[in-house]
Amino acid sequence: MKIAVARDEAFNFTYRENIDRLREIGEVIFFSPIHDKKLPLSSLLYLPGGYPEFFLKELSANTSMLTSIHDYIEQGGLCLAECGGMMYLCRHIIDEEGTLWPMAAVLPDDATMQGKRLHLGYRDWLGFRGHEFHYSSIVGNPAPYYIYKNLRASYVHLYWGDKNILDLWKDFTP
Repeated sequence: MKIAVARDEAFNFTYRENIDRLREIGEVIFFSPIHDKKLPLSSLLYLPGGYPEFFLKELSANTSMLTSIHDYIEQGGLCLAECGGMMYLCRHIIDEEGTLWPMAAVLPDDATMQGKRLHLGYRDWLGFRGHEFHYSSIVGNPAPYYIYKNLRASYVHLYWGDKNILDLWKDFTP
């Protein structure tokens, strides 16, 4: 199994144990949504958290990567997106000044940094534990958890150092 993991200035929050677990189930290939032109060939895409709100111009300008990720998910590719990764899959990310920056447009909502406030705490989601720490919100969706095709996306940074991440898809078929 080839596993594409976003890692660059915008996507840099991962538990080391999670990456170790991914290496147990396949080959981990790191890529950059800012600098690379397309998603590497993979069986699983992991879009971790980070700070996409600080790199909106660069992320939005890389339309070939946005299209590559959009198409991968629409064609049924397995994807886990956490926090900043989920924001990246929204239609837009709205900065503090109200500017809309186009993103991958897989999810039907917009993420916003306007009126930011801290969301913090431990969470359980789909049988996994994790934590939430973010200032953004999803417009019109107070508790954003998404299951769409083979995409699993939420604000929760899951910890699966003691579990099999593929369990996220065990009860679902494309």
